[in-house]
Amino acid sequence: MQPIGLYIHIPFCEQKCFYCDFASYQGKSHLIHDYLDALELEIQNKTQGLLFDTIFIGGGTPSYLSKEELERLAKTLSEVQKTDDVEFTMECNPGNITREKAEVIKKMGVNRLSIGLQSSNDNILLDIGRIHTFKEFEENYRMLRDLGFMNINIDLIYGLPHENLNILQKTLSDVAELNPEHISCYSLIIEEFTPFYYRAERNELFLPDEETERKMNEMILRTLGEYGYERYEISNYAKDGKYCRHNIRYWSGEDYIGTGTSSHEYYNGERQENIKTVEGYIRLIQNTGSASVRKHENTKEEEVEEYVFMGMRMMRGLDKKKFEVRFQRTIESYYEKSIQKHVKSGLLIDTPEVLRFTKKGIEFSNHVLSDFLLSV
Repeated sequence: MQPIGLYIHIPFCEQKCFYCDFASYQGKSHLIHDYLDALELEIQNKTQGLLFDTIFIGGGTPSYLSKEELERLAKTLSEVQKTDDVEFTMECNPGNITREKAEVIKKMGVNRLSIGLQSSNDNILLDIGRIHTFKEFEENYRMLRDLGFMNINIDLIYGLPHENLNILQKTLSDVAELNPEHISCYSLIIEEFTPFYYRAERNELFLPDEETERKMNEMILRTLGEYGYERYEISNYAKDGKYCRHNIRYWSGEDYIGTGTSSHEYYNGERQENIKTVEGYIRLIQNTGSASVRKHENTKEEEVEEYVFMGMRMMRGLDKKKFEVRFQRTIESYYEKSIQKHVKSGLLIDTPEVLRFTKKGIEFSNHVLSDFLLSV
């Protein structure tokens, strides 16, 4: 049996961050019991007869659940068939991950944690809606290490309001000194209808300019490289090959099942998307056993586009032979003109084995990829 991936969405938060447009909700803790009931049913329905080698519990804030609620989730997941070497990740936030909860998470089988920090500057943390200080994060991190979690990712966001190069440099050094196995660095994107979106509309969001953000990007690459981190994907850095296998599954166009509100899945060439609201999810699962509101079977062209768009995020680039095996055609038969154009402009490297971005090309990846999508 070919193992696949499983994503589980926990949509509850203590406080929603001001930049966040994910399907996450504060003030709905009264729905957690019914949500876990519905989630249990969906997981049972969707995982039966399948084998999983990556599991990712995201949110929202999974660590917002109480010890007892986490134990309920653990019981549900104990019935899911896993490989011996399963990578089992759970997101957690400083400020609501206690030792008691962490012990339950460990017993659940979680062997990789992803901790949302974003910045080590307390003023910035307050300004972006985080519920913790850097000191609280450090205490949580050390507690989790003490409990035996030996594969930890730390999430950072750069280009934040009032952030400058010195503040970012301190954040990078503060985090790298803790020696996590993995660091994710995402540039801030202002999403529609978030508090940041409305502040930007009123000219009240003071963001670094484009040149400063470019220097920030260079600083991240240089600093994390000095600390021994390898950039293996546009926004992700790892030590000792501790790549996130679950995310690589997305970028490689492999199958995964999605459960919970707003979750997406890709299985046997079909994409599905669940309803976004907690109330709607509970109602649909109770009434029909499924929360899917959109199903789409990709055309051949869409499959090619997605495979290229996701695969080119990896620093190793796109494996041409794998592309040809999957689509029974060479990548050149789709994109020869675009490849030649961007090789000449110094944005792509084209070898008989792989197609990948140059260092300069990574900066202009969206421009290159949009050209590829338009050329199919």
